[in-house]
Amino acid sequence: MGRLIVLYVAFVFLIGGGFSWLIVDTLGPHDGPAPTQAAAQTLTVAQATAPAPLDLGGLEPSPLPLSLPIACQPGKDCWIVNYVDRDPGKDFRDYACGDMGYDGHKGTDIAIAHAGLLEENVPVLAAASGSVVGVRDGMADVFNRGASRDDLNGKDCGNGVRIDHGGGWATQYCHLKKGSVAVKAGDTVVAGDRLGSVGLSGATQFPHIHITVNKDNAVIDPFAGIDGAGESCGLGKAPLWDKPVLRQLAYYSPFAPNAGFADRVPDAAEAKSGKLGGWAPSADSPALVFWTELYGTRAGDRLEVKLVGPDGEKIADKSETLDRNRNWLYRAIGRKVRGSWAPGTYVGTVKVTRPDGPGQRQFEQSFTTTLR
Repeated sequence: MGRLIVLYVAFVFLIGGGFSWLIVDTLGPHDGPAPTQAAAQTLTVAQATAPAPLDLGGLEPSPLPLSLPIACQPGKDCWIVNYVDRDPGKDFRDYACGDMGYDGHKGTDIAIAHAGLLEENVPVLAAASGSVVGVRDGMADVFNRGASRDDLNGKDCGNGVRIDHGGGWATQYCHLKKGSVAVKAGDTVVAGDRLGSVGLSGATQFPHIHITVNKDNAVIDPFAGIDGAGESCGLGKAPLWDKPVLRQLAYYSPFAPNAGFADRVPDAAEAKSGKLGGWAPSADSPALVFWTELYGTRAGDRLEVKLVGPDGEKIADKSETLDRNRNWLYRAIGRKVRGSWAPGTYVGTVKVTRPDGPGQRQFEQSFTTTLR
C-alpha cells in the first residue's frame, strides 16, 4: 500500500455554545409572502446502536398530546440536538440532567443529517390540532453564525408557523425552508398536517426544526410537562409528547448523523453541507479518507475512529480521550497510496465509550464503501 501517511483533523464547534441568543420573536398573522407547496420525500440514515427506551410507567395523561413535528424516524434519520434548558441560572440542564443544549434554549431542536437533505423537503408537521395565528416565509436558507445574526432584525425564528391550541396552549415551529410554508393565518390544522419543510432560515447553523411549546406564554418542556420533574432528572408526571412519540424519543448522546469517504481530507463545512455524498471512490484514488460528524460528546468520552480495508488491513486509526464537552465534533482519518487500492469493501467505524453521565455508555457505527 506504500508509505503510510496518516491524516487527522479536528474541527470543534459548540452549537449555541458561547452564545445566549434566544428564539423569542412571535410570528405575526401575515409576516411574509404567500406560501407555496413543496413535495415531501423520506430520508434514511442507518444507526448502529441505540440507547434504552424511556421508562413510561406511571405517567399521567398529557394535557396537550403532541405528535412528532417532523416526518422522520428518530435515531434513524433525525435526532434531538438541543433540549429545553431547565436550569434557572446561567448553566444548562436538559430533562435527563445532561447538557444537550445551551443556556436559555426555549425549545426542542430536531435535526436532519446535513444540509444536502434540504432538497428532499422533509415535512414539518403540526404537533397538535389548532388554529394558525402567525406565519413567516421568504427568509433565505443560510448558515447563520457570529455577526451575520445581527442582520436578522430579531427574526431569529426564520420562516415559521405559530398555532393556537386553545386553553392558553400554543406551539411555534422555526427555521422552515424558504418558500415551503404551506398554511396561512386563520387556517385550521389537525395533528400531522404539513406546515412546511425543514430549512436553514433564521438563526441556525444546522438544518432542523425548532418547536417551542407555550402555556399562557410560559415555555413548557414537552418532556417535563406543566408540573415538571422538580430537581430530579427524568420525565415529568405528565409529559406532553404522546406515548407513541415518547417511545421513539430515546436520549441519543452521542450519535453520528453524517459520515462518509473522500479522496482527500474534506473540511467541516463540506461535511455539514452534504456536498460529499455524491463522491464515488475508485481504486485509482490518490488517498482514502473516512470522515464523521459527532453530536453530544462529553469530557471523559473515549473516541475511536478507524478505517479498515477489504482484507482486514488497518488503513488508519486514531483514539483519544476527549477533554471537554462538545455538542458538535468533526474527525477525519485516512491514508495516501502509491499505485492503486485493492478492490473490495472498506469499512469506517466510529466508536465512543462513556464511563458515566447521561446518554449511551457505548456508541458504535460503521460505514462502508466499495472500490472497484
